Amino acid sequence: MKKINLINSFLIITVLVGCSSQNFRKKIENDEYDVIKDESFARFNSTRIDRFEKKNLNNDISKATAACHEEKFFKGKSLLEERMQKEKTNPFYWTALGTCYFLENDIAKANFFYDLANESLKTYKESDKNLAEANIVNNQGLIHLKYKRFNEAFDSFKKASALVPNFLTPKINLAQIHLEFNQDQKVVDLLGNIAKNDIDMLYSLSLAYYRLGMFDQSFNTIIKIDRNYLNRPDIVGLYALNLSKKNRLMDAKTILEKRVVADEFENRNKMILDNISSLIKEREDKKAN
Repeated sequence: MKKINLINSFLIITVLVGCSSQNFRKKIENDEYDVIKDESFARFNSTRIDRFEKKNLNNDISKATAACHEEKFFKGKSLLEERMQKEKTNPFYWTALGTCYFLENDIAKANFFYDLANESLKTYKESDKNLAEANIVNNQGLIHLKYKRFNEAFDSFKKASALVPNFLTPKINLAQIHLEFNQDQKVVDLLGNIAKNDIDMLYSLSLAYYRLGMFDQSFNTIIKIDRNYLNRPDIVGLYALNLSKKNRLMDAKTILEKRVVADEFENRNKMILDNISSLIKEREDKKAN
């Protein structure tokens, strides 16, 4: 099967979904830890975006999408509007414009431009039609998800994945829906062969294993995450729980005490720390007796 090179095909226009169990707004500094680096700017930090732009000076569609991911919406939309006459029959162009409006939270305009992208599929070259449609359908799935239309979102991601089987983003989006509804074996089935060194995919896979009671697999997965990311607020709690299952209670307590604080995860991480501290005290009391 032909490898998808989304950078060269102007397809870095998808947005990765993040469910309540995990924060996908975190940026990743190294391409090595981003399995969809050729599909989405969603987790690019500014350094990676600058590096991309320098290598792709003539790729205005992807540069515009990158700008919108950095919330430079005027710049991104201006770049796209300049190319409207030239690109008006290109579904990737309209999808990029829709994505800029989606990121700006203007859902009505996002839907409008995704509809134009669908219209332009009718006359687009057959060799890239499936890939173009997969991007549109995936991004429409994100709109469904935004409004908690989970069945419609699931169907969209499933269709996008079927259109282009080696397109990873819709598979990952499917896995996040399964994770949200505790369908953990399905998460394992989807991510087991594609997580590689990806920070967020390894976290999702480790969480699924943990909830399945497969603690060895959960531990062996989470320790594959680069140690510089293990104290990230959305990861540190699960890492500590895995350490406690290995009876490394002091290690678990120490990493939680050194955690990066983020409000949305703080209550959970404090609760885990309190529980581990209680286990340590119980163990010390037993030794004293």
